[in-house]
Amino acid sequence: MRLINKFLVFCLTGMFVLTSCETMELDLTSNPNALTPEQASSDFFLNAVQEDFASWVHSMGDRGAELTRISYMSGRNYDQVYSPTSWDGLWASAYQGMLQDILLMEQLESTTPFAKGMGKVFRAYIYMTLVDFFGDVPVQGVGEALQANEGVLNPTATGGAEVYSYVISELDAAIADFSNSGSARPQYDFFYNGNASKWIKAANSLKKKAYLNTRNFSGYNGITDYIDEPSEDFQFTWGTNQATPDTRHPYYRGNYTATGGGEYMSNWMMGKMLNSFNGVKDPRMVYYYYRQVRYVPGFGADPDEEVLECGLPGYFNPYPAGVTFCAVEEGYWGRDHGNDNGTPPDGFLRTLRGVYPGGGAMDTYDSDPGTDGRPKSLGDGLGGAGITPIFLSSWQHFMNAEVALASNDLATVKAMTRKGIEISINKVDDMGGDPLDSAQVGAFLSSFDVVWDSASTSEKLNIWAEQFFISMAGNGIDGYNSYRRNGLPTNIQPNLEPNPGSFPVSQWYPANYTTNNSNATQKSDKTGRVFWNASDNTNLY
Repeated sequence: MRLINKFLVFCLTGMFVLTSCETMELDLTSNPNALTPEQASSDFFLNAVQEDFASWVHSMGDRGAELTRISYMSGRNYDQVYSPTSWDGLWASAYQGMLQDILLMEQLESTTPFAKGMGKVFRAYIYMTLVDFFGDVPVQGVGEALQANEGVLNPTATGGAEVYSYVISELDAAIADFSNSGSARPQYDFFYNGNASKWIKAANSLKKKAYLNTRNFSGYNGITDYIDEPSEDFQFTWGTNQATPDTRHPYYRGNYTATGGGEYMSNWMMGKMLNSFNGVKDPRMVYYYYRQVRYVPGFGADPDEEVLECGLPGYFNPYPAGVTFCAVEEGYWGRDHGNDNGTPPDGFLRTLRGVYPGGGAMDTYDSDPGTDGRPKSLGDGLGGAGITPIFLSSWQHFMNAEVALASNDLATVKAMTRKGIEISINKVDDMGGDPLDSAQVGAFLSSFDVVWDSASTSEKLNIWAEQFFISMAGNGIDGYNSYRRNGLPTNIQPNLEPNPGSFPVSQWYPANYTTNNSNATQKSDKTGRVFWNASDNTNLY
């Protein structure tokens, strides 16, 4: 029998947080020092899964965001961006970590229906996301995954459509678990604090997401109890502890360091938000981004070859007129899609993640222009107390707009899009920092109305998609899905490489899956669509 050792480290700092868990499989028939399922606590397993799930969603969401320009992507050749080995850790975290822990937790007599329901929601989300990125995957309960103790060491993959059916059944079973009014709550529920009705809404929203991907609009519209306001949002809240364990938002860890910013922001995203509707600035920008300088070299400040070569006069611009290139005005210092140049000494110059969603600092240049140069470092802002969104009410309204579009109901498309924008703005405003100016918000929404009402149908669709993407800061999984599903927006910034190869409509299988499993075969390229992607969107780039 295979036994599993679990070592969990916990930290209580205002809220209960924990480190990622390490799992070690031992080929022993008896180990007096091992923690067996019979001896384990269901709370230990559930706590481990919750934190690992938040980290996993963040990492998967970041890759979806990078592919869709919500975040910056480094790497000009699409076939080389995200190699098979780059997925190994996430694949192992899913199959050897969370899915295994959920399975073991369910086998404990102490596990309550409520805890099992939470596990089913996590499992459903994980499997749905694996299908969305890779296609056919091994699935516990459908195929042969997680059955090593029964001698199945090379599980075969299950078709994506069958996995989705399994996901729906898991979510239905989770709803039944949450509906058990007598079920005791787990010691720690980091998402909804034991609120069964909110968990049911989350499960239903994930079902609607699955129905939207598969274009099952009747199934989608048949679900009426779902996440539709921010108080119901499915999200993980991070802490501010810096070490043992580091509970801060991953964005904060990479941006607020002793050497300055460790990542670049997306020029496309910043440029779109700076000039949203008739040149009106998106009020969310001061929450999304923190400018360390007032002007970028070559874009309001004197050119400086050492830190921003493309800002030099006459530097070759490969993009058509009107497309953001190199940097954005007003001090928004990021990088273009696919720019894989080296890193200059600009850690205390480039734009950082702001208050939302990474728990960073509030940008005050608009309200207090002052002196140029406001670098940030370790401990500044909210100290990392941000969120990782799993499913937000604003996203649900954008999805409702997409369903209305299928019946050519443009009035509802506008209403749902506007509602999604409003909810997104209010959510960002509630994160912390100075409150947004209501007059500025009103002017932004009024400008949206004017531009939308005068736009052609194709322009309206681009506006919808752009605003959907902007609302997804912190998790671009649904952006990646939407882009492949609809081919929108059609005006996103091209890859800096003129010939980057085909846009990846699915990803390489992880190397540790195809190398160690005799029943797994690596793909020849990344042009094979996942099962629900029936539209051959040839305009993806």
